[in-house]
Amino acid sequence: MNRILLLAIATLSLVGVSAQDKSSNVKGKNLGVQFTLHDYKTASEMRQNGLSGVLAKQQWNKLSRMRPGLAVNYTVGLDKTFDFNARFGFSNLEYSLTNQPFAAGVGPKPYFELDANLFMKLTDDSYWVSPFLSMGAGASTWRGYYAAYLPAGAGLQLNLYDQTFVVLQGQYRLPVTPNAAHTLFYSLGVFGTIGKK
Repeated sequence: MNRILLLAIATLSLVGVSAQDKSSNVKGKNLGVQFTLHDYKTASEMRQNGLSGVLAKQQWNKLSRMRPGLAVNYTVGLDKTFDFNARFGFSNLEYSLTNQPFAAGVGPKPYFELDANLFMKLTDDSYWVSPFLSMGAGASTWRGYYAAYLPAGAGLQLNLYDQTFVVLQGQYRLPVTPNAAHTLFYSLGVFGTIGKK
């Protein structure tokens, strides 16, 4: 299944049809909304049992393990290859803090996060399909506990006539501070152009 997905992404990238004038391949200013999913349980099990252990139990893609959220994004192109992305997200979730055992078992509470990411696109915005890698830094708060994390991942951008971008992304979030948790993060967003760079 993974090989088929990788082959499809590679084929779409190579066969991408030009969507705009080649002289203006730098993304303008974009504002967007994302639907997000946070998966703390699978990330924790991967650390305990390894990736093969999680895949063997077929727990990887179960939506019941993920907590939904929403995010607002601002994206602007730095050049043809790199985009800057800032994201503010909200979710209502519960997770365990390893250094705060009394914080567990209180039920879902509001969770806010803010992060900045650099997207390295494998093709520029003149193509309908553009795979990218992402790396960034972020901070979050939950029940008054502040945390920092490093998100790293990959995604796929679909360019719809230079005005709208659909972005599908997956990240692994590495905790920097004790109040952060290892997280698998998924998102699907729609971004609209609000101005030229």
